[in-house]
Amino acid sequence: MLKKSLRILLFFSFLLPVEVLRAQEAKDSSTVLSVTAASLFPAGIAGAISVLNYEAFWKYADDVPFHVSNDPPYAMHIDKFAHGYLSALGSTGIRDGYLLAGVSEKTSTWLGAGISFGLGLLIEAEDARHGNDPQYGFSPGDAFGDLVGSAWPVLQYYFPVFRRVQPKIFLWPSDALKAGGYKTIADDYESQFFWLSFDVHDITSTPAWLNFGVGFSCENLLQVRFLPFRANTTPYTDIYIGPDINLKGIPIEGSFWKTFTDVMAWIRIPLPALQVYPRVKVWGLR
Repeated sequence: MLKKSLRILLFFSFLLPVEVLRAQEAKDSSTVLSVTAASLFPAGIAGAISVLNYEAFWKYADDVPFHVSNDPPYAMHIDKFAHGYLSALGSTGIRDGYLLAGVSEKTSTWLGAGISFGLGLLIEAEDARHGNDPQYGFSPGDAFGDLVGSAWPVLQYYFPVFRRVQPKIFLWPSDALKAGGYKTIADDYESQFFWLSFDVHDITSTPAWLNFGVGFSCENLLQVRFLPFRANTTPYTDIYIGPDINLKGIPIEGSFWKTFTDVMAWIRIPLPALQVYPRVKVWGLR
């Protein structure tokens, strides 16, 4: 089944954009060759995701009939932020690839969103065929996270106010990861902090490089409660507020700086933060 799913993913992400380009009425500087080259990026993503999911999850699970998951809060819904973040990142990257290929901004934006969301749906469809774990199944919550993230560049295109908001991630090894509760930081949602950074400098008269951020993470997840220090603890979603650095607000010119800040825009530079839920606490780096 993996080979069949991989073929579908590759067809969807590699050949469909060429057909869309041929059908579009807008005039741009793209060619079939340039669009084909740009399609290598989503095709590579499709193949990599399929192989990684197979090696990490699918090959260890039994094949079962298609089913929908009740989506238990095993990660206190931080996994939904992960779906949204990765889909937004993928949608933006795919859009930028087609822009470089000479495709119009509108078409590139919709191609990025459509391909990113389509890949997410196909991954969910493959999850829906596996069992042995309540995390398996087609998850409406995951699909919604994929939809919101994939549509982020579309919202920014039609509603410029959304350009003030930038999703970011910050990774910090949790106590559970250090104690061996997880194999890698990618499996540990407690080590993952997702932020929304708001550019309000022209409203608050603060420097252009200083944003306001709202962050989300989780703690005491059920799957690592076997650790001794987790006895009688309760899982929580954690919420933070704090300053955030917007490197694009630093007045430096040049193509290298633009590329660097475009990449770093997705990564939170660690700063002090105030946790406001489920307790009030000041953290040195979050």
